[in-house]
Amino acid sequence: MQKSLSDLVFTNRFYSLGAAFFTPASPQGLIEPQFICTNHALAKDLGLDPTVFTTDACLQFCSGNLLLEGMQPLAQAYAGHQLGKFNPFLGDGRSVLLGGITTEQGYLEWQLKGAGKTAYARHADGLAGLNEALHEYRMSEQLVALGVPTVKYLALTAGKNLVYRQGFQPAAILTRLAPSFIRFGHFELYYFERNYPELQQLTDFVIQHYYPACLNQPKPYAAFFQTVVKRTAHLIAQWQQVGFVHGMMNTDNQSILGISLDLGESAFNPEYRPDFVSSSADEKGRYAFSEQPVIGLWNCNILARALSPLLEAADLKIALQTYEPSYLAAVDSPR
Repeated sequence: MQKSLSDLVFTNRFYSLGAAFFTPASPQGLIEPQFICTNHALAKDLGLDPTVFTTDACLQFCSGNLLLEGMQPLAQAYAGHQLGKFNPFLGDGRSVLLGGITTEQGYLEWQLKGAGKTAYARHADGLAGLNEALHEYRMSEQLVALGVPTVKYLALTAGKNLVYRQGFQPAAILTRLAPSFIRFGHFELYYFERNYPELQQLTDFVIQHYYPACLNQPKPYAAFFQTVVKRTAHLIAQWQQVGFVHGMMNTDNQSILGISLDLGESAFNPEYRPDFVSSSADEKGRYAFSEQPVIGLWNCNILARALSPLLEAADLKIALQTYEPSYLAAVDSPR
């Protein structure tokens, strides 16, 4: 039976972690919104009626003007290494996690990006311009078509609101879905703050919901970290195979599940040039195409340090040593 949006049963797994992990946040809606892009294939996978995008309720929801029953909107707290330097003051500055639903493909979280200022926005406005949002939407579509694990977008809306991004353009909101938006930077935050009980709580949460097979291992934390290392290596091998350049491989953009997140600075490198850089902020080429495999391992080392209160040093080392063979096996495999 095909569903309307109101038929979806939302919960918020992340909310259950408690107040140390987020700040409540309400989306800032768009004025007189309209759909720019809609993902009918994803809607079908979710069991939604194909006419869902013709309804005003769907338009208002995807524009931040309407919340659905069961949603508990929040902005996640995290830290991260940006261009190699640690920043303890990050978090969802312009994204609001609404909640998630259980589907045939598993649990999927829904997030609005560009939904306005949150407690972590600092001096930014928390909004997104149409041009950057459209680029991110299209990059996701291409990665999905290539079979590369990535965040998916249900819709892109724009309104009469204007934002200044090298000139004025309409404000836009992306409705994006992923099993989880937890990043390496989440773990870094609690390690940096020496909040080891919260660090353990977060790790237990991720293992329980996303790596349950690790619970059957003699050392669940070691098994978890090793699996994350292998997934990260496999993801970046897929990037290299298709000529994808993420552009900003900060640890706060590195998914704990091994999927492609935050595609705003990304691009394809059709000529596979080693020195290809897709972000103007990367002046020294830290995240150039040829450097991505090395940076993936560097990011895993940062995660290892964040998890060090929970794992023995020998187990961290063993896990990190699986990165290179996992990457080489994946990059040499046929697509």
